[in-house]
Amino acid sequence: MRFPTLLTAAVVLAAVATPARAEPRWLACRVTDQGGQVRNFSVVFDDRRNTVGVWDGISMAEGTSVVITFQALRATFPNFSMTYNRNDGAFSMTPLGANYGGLLHGECRRSPPPPGVPAGQR
Repeated sequence: MRFPTLLTAAVVLAAVATPARAEPRWLACRVTDQGGQVRNFSVVFDDRRNTVGVWDGISMAEGTSVVITFQALRATFPNFSMTYNRNDGAFSMTPLGANYGGLLHGECRRSPPPPGVPAGQR
């Protein structure tokens, strides 16, 4: 009597269960540059697809060499590399190439998708 009940429960559970879906998560970030100017932008990341992108209000830049762990996000973009600490929201950016501006610090917090983002990126 117990086996048919367990079998029925397993079949019902398998029928209603849906696979885990990748869900992009957005961060609202702000960084102060060497001149004291505050820069605001958004970062989108997806743990399952292992992708990171930066939205500056006009265009999306996709990161390369992406590493996403339970503790941090690291990615390289054409002009900078970034690290985001998931534990405390700390964000650091290092300009690449001839732009040796040093390490920039800021913070990021979870946010909804910003206005103007293409529908495919939400």
